[in-house]
Amino acid sequence: MIPERDISWIYYFLYPVLAAAAGYLIFIIYQYGRGLKDSPREIWFVSISQVTEFVAWSLMLSTLTLFLSSDVGLSDISASNIVGGWNVSYTVLMFGVGALVDAVGVKRVLVIGTVLAIASRLVFAVSTNIYTLILFGFAVQAVSVAFLSPVITVAIKRYTKSDTSAMGFAMFYTLMNVGFAVGGWMFDYIRNTLGEYGTTVVPLLGTMSTYRFIMLVAFFMSIPAMIFIALLRDGINLHDNGRIEITPPKKSEGAFFPALGKTVRDAFTDAYRIFIDVMKQPAFWKFMLLLTILLGVNYVFFHFHYTFPKYGIRVLGEGAKVGSVYGMLNPVIVIFFVPLIAWATRTWSPYLMITFGSFVSAFAVFLVTLPERFFIPLVDTVFGRLIWQVWLGLDPAIGEGKLAIYIALTIFVGLFTVGEAIWSPRLMEYTARIAPEGQEASYMTLSMLPKFISQPLVALMSGQLLANYVPVQDKIGPDGKAILNEAGQVVQVVGDVSDHRMVWVWIAALAVTSPIGMLILRKWVNPKEPVKG
Repeated sequence: MIPERDISWIYYFLYPVLAAAAGYLIFIIYQYGRGLKDSPREIWFVSISQVTEFVAWSLMLSTLTLFLSSDVGLSDISASNIVGGWNVSYTVLMFGVGALVDAVGVKRVLVIGTVLAIASRLVFAVSTNIYTLILFGFAVQAVSVAFLSPVITVAIKRYTKSDTSAMGFAMFYTLMNVGFAVGGWMFDYIRNTLGEYGTTVVPLLGTMSTYRFIMLVAFFMSIPAMIFIALLRDGINLHDNGRIEITPPKKSEGAFFPALGKTVRDAFTDAYRIFIDVMKQPAFWKFMLLLTILLGVNYVFFHFHYTFPKYGIRVLGEGAKVGSVYGMLNPVIVIFFVPLIAWATRTWSPYLMITFGSFVSAFAVFLVTLPERFFIPLVDTVFGRLIWQVWLGLDPAIGEGKLAIYIALTIFVGLFTVGEAIWSPRLMEYTARIAPEGQEASYMTLSMLPKFISQPLVALMSGQLLANYVPVQDKIGPDGKAILNEAGQVVQVVGDVSDHRMVWVWIAALAVTSPIGMLILRKWVNPKEPVKG
């Protein structure tokens, strides 16, 4: 039995810390505003539009596999495989989208991508037919992602000068993480308000399950992005002398859609030509080797989005605060730590930082493989209560075992994110150093190849881990058929989860290949440069 303790005194320390953090965030954004004073208003419209877009994106990623299993009736393996195939599809499409900007302009590409995102999320909210979801949900959403992701990068580049582009991307990165944090909070709030497998009645749409309602919220959160995108002027380009040039996009010959199709074909042809040319360079294979090494730690993110929600609900119970533990904590730490770490380590070798950061992230995964008894002593400490009582607001009646798991998961995510803040930003710097001058963009485009090749494997891994170590089975009624709840979901019963830590054992084994590979292959991968102290 966990004793009741009055820890209200902690708020006297907590509120000033939160106020200081809020002030720091405002200061960061203010500094971005000062540094980008010469940029056109479009940079703010694009960046702010992505706040609500990433709220919607965060909600969708966290809910997808839950929705596919509970509402559509797919097994863990089938759900993970479909999501993995979806990831592969938009990765392929990204190769050919860059040329669309020159053909039809930044604004039109952003409009098309945003409209497709809005439409596809509505499909996820209103349909549970797997064929409809694949054709009009996943396929349309893949095109949307392929349109938006590269074009946002191009837009920010055009709206900044050479000496302010880093600040423009940093501001976008900050606001993106604000959107992710809000999405993580909303994911938990909706599930705790409606119930994990609850229902709600929506006008015109009837009774909806909790997961379908989250998809509906994602749909509505996408709409404000469209408003800001509509305010953009097309053809904006900021020169280094501060002059803003407005150049209309190139006119396509003939009807729009045939011309668009021709542009896409030409884009993929150009991508193939660039690939053949670049792959002859030794630096390219060094880059590919590095990215392959980093797949281990990179794929922990895949498991956070697609494995962790199911794991948390099955091990910790319905309403598990998985959105807060990862969806909020990760982006908040990134927002505050990336600028500090970047400043403190600005003279350090990028390769050294990538190696050290990937080691920290991989080590963090091993912490959560430890049995609950290692963390139970923390439950009744100020540190433990700050996590489960003050922050997560958990009921101690769930037992010290589950509270210990929450503490372990929080430490894991926090330490993993610190590692991410160390290695992730320096990867782009490494790319700039290893790529031949003028070919940095080609290297960034081709950086998606290792993920493209291996994503189906990690998706299969996710489904197998869930099915083997935290399984569920349909609840069968007296008639021998699966029991459905009011929203038409199959009622499922959690099976034996006593080996749940094995989920993280396998993920940790995958993650640790990154720092080990960085050390072993340093001679072949690291560009020749002096390590500065």
